[in-house]
Amino acid sequence: MEPKIKYNISGLRGVVGKTFTPPVLMDNLIAFSRYLEKRGYHKGEKRRPKVFVGRDARASGEAASAYIIGLLNLLGIDVDFGGILPTPTILYTVKNGGYDGGVAITASHNPIEYNALKLAKFGGYFLFPVDVEEISSYIDMPVLNFPTYESIGTTKLISDAWQSHIDNALKNFDKDIIKKANLKVAVDFCNSTAKIVFPHLFDMLDVSYKSIFDSINGTFERVAEPNFETMQYLSKIMQKEKFDAGFVFDPDADRVAVLFEDGKVVSEEYTLALSYYHFCKNKAGGDLVVNLSTSSMVKWIAQRFGYNVYYSPVGEINVTMKMLEKKAVFGGEGNGGVIYFPVSNSRDTVVAVLFILELLAIEKCRLSTIAEQIPQMIMRKQKFETTGKFDSAKIEKIKYLFTDHGFNIQEINETDGIRLDFENGFCHIRSSNTEPVIRVIYEAQDKNIIEKIEDLIPDLKNICK
Repeated sequence: MEPKIKYNISGLRGVVGKTFTPPVLMDNLIAFSRYLEKRGYHKGEKRRPKVFVGRDARASGEAASAYIIGLLNLLGIDVDFGGILPTPTILYTVKNGGYDGGVAITASHNPIEYNALKLAKFGGYFLFPVDVEEISSYIDMPVLNFPTYESIGTTKLISDAWQSHIDNALKNFDKDIIKKANLKVAVDFCNSTAKIVFPHLFDMLDVSYKSIFDSINGTFERVAEPNFETMQYLSKIMQKEKFDAGFVFDPDADRVAVLFEDGKVVSEEYTLALSYYHFCKNKAGGDLVVNLSTSSMVKWIAQRFGYNVYYSPVGEINVTMKMLEKKAVFGGEGNGGVIYFPVSNSRDTVVAVLFILELLAIEKCRLSTIAEQIPQMIMRKQKFETTGKFDSAKIEKIKYLFTDHGFNIQEINETDGIRLDFENGFCHIRSSNTEPVIRVIYEAQDKNIIEKIEDLIPDLKNICK
């Protein structure tokens, strides 16, 4: 008998009909229902647990959501269903609606043949590692009984969850100054959830916009992940007209990449960097938490304004947990995700877009001009397959490799693989959470340093094989 596929820190992700199947969903949702029962519903009431559910726009989402909601009801759980919604809106609603948990049915940036579950707990947080471990332990336990007919849960459709999300986010920004700026943006909705929320946001702020990939029909007309290639579609549109900025979303809109006013495609690291720059220069400011693979641009910003940067292992929930530990309200990841606790406890593109719009309105100059205030970095990312364990012996060999090749290592962090910091740059080498590969992320201001690291890639492959 093959081992059961279990929920992990990255969610429950798979190809529909192969590894994302009804039996897999049933095993994990039964375990999730047990987890909710153990929580005591947070107030000690004798009632059914209640969760909020939403999905992205991929073709399998309609059938998957119907199955998942029906199963949750049969497990004695009440469901409020928001339909097609960004993952940030789902998590925001769990937090602010007092739900016992949440389910986002989305494979995020994965191709159309994939789907996934992302489970949330009370407070609008994705599951912490200890929660994942608990749920995993329930999967192998026998099911002794199920709720009888009088204990079956109910389902209610919530059609306007986006409204509360936008309204609460706007309380943290100057709506009037954005409206007076008469901004115009270009938007790539990726045929999915961003189309549900952002037209309303732009209309409320008198921001005019032109969009592409804006039909919701169950397919993605481009590769789902925002990257250099997929951002070219919007770039071509922006080169023909005058815009203030461009925004490119992934299917569940938990990531957004920014383009400059002339359509110039830049690193998605600029979403977090520009948002944090605005937070420090024009708003309350504060310490920052990011993962170890995030660009050093944010470190420079923090140092300029007198704040600290704290690093977490890669993974959104790791950033969130470190923010709680350090009592920071601002965090994120360099892949286009901004976490701002006054609104949400997860990555929130509504917040990220508002930071960029307000920054433009206050600075009253081009986005590229603002970006010139931040050191320009060169970042490269590589990955290669591995069959072995990325252990301490390999980490020690990597240290010696860089030292022997003349790198002046100023700081070493081994909480997630190894990150080596040197003057005006770093190299982060880690084992992937989702596939059997080693990821190498490196950055520097000097192109010669980049080339020097690239010369070491064959040695790194040999060490990590």
